[in-house]
Amino acid sequence: MKKKHGEEHENLERWLLTYADLITLLLAFFIMLYTLSKNDEQKYHEIAMHLNAIFSGGTGHLGKGSISGKGLIDLPATKPSNGELKKKLNEEIGKMLSESSKKNFSVISDERGIVVRILDKAFFDEGKADLKDNAKSVLDNLAPVLSGIENHIRIEGHTDNVPIKTYEFRSNWELSVRRATEVVRYLVEKHNIPAERFSASGYAEYRPIAPNNTPEERSLNRRIEVIVLKSN
Repeated sequence: MKKKHGEEHENLERWLLTYADLITLLLAFFIMLYTLSKNDEQKYHEIAMHLNAIFSGGTGHLGKGSISGKGLIDLPATKPSNGELKKKLNEEIGKMLSESSKKNFSVISDERGIVVRILDKAFFDEGKADLKDNAKSVLDNLAPVLSGIENHIRIEGHTDNVPIKTYEFRSNWELSVRRATEVVRYLVEKHNIPAERFSASGYAEYRPIAPNNTPEERSLNRRIEVIVLKSN
């Protein structure tokens, strides 16, 4: 009887050791979650979402790594802020352009998000919607930045108020839309950026950023805008 009692006592101690180890691990885990919630709320919510999927019987993926009941936690890459994204786009444009051509490009922030504004003469011949070789080169350099973020991207086409009526384009509406869709098509087909991340809009002359009184002012209104929209 004494031997049996000793075995039961030994089994109880093993169970307590396992239980204590589990409590220690859970404590460390929740301390980590608490720290993340204070330092990076977005990262905390992503981890919580994927943990919920795992404990519901599935698996979750974060960034380039994954988390599962059998694996480790690989924290997702921090999403770039608007300021960081704007700086990166400015750097890419600065590296690819000469000083004389930089005046045709600008990167701004507004209520829509981060906007790369491109005057039409840098991308298209007058009254045309076919991308110039220089335009393709610019898009080739911007594509890695655009593909590396998750935000939706809207391409907008704008014209001045000088009417157009050609065999190909009956009005500025058609011209502005076609130019926007040509940019989208190039980024999707050449660089394999998912098509569902894009939208294309044409506004003709109805959203000017300058008066249309002089040739210089009208040239500012003839533009393409690549807009990295703010996350909801």
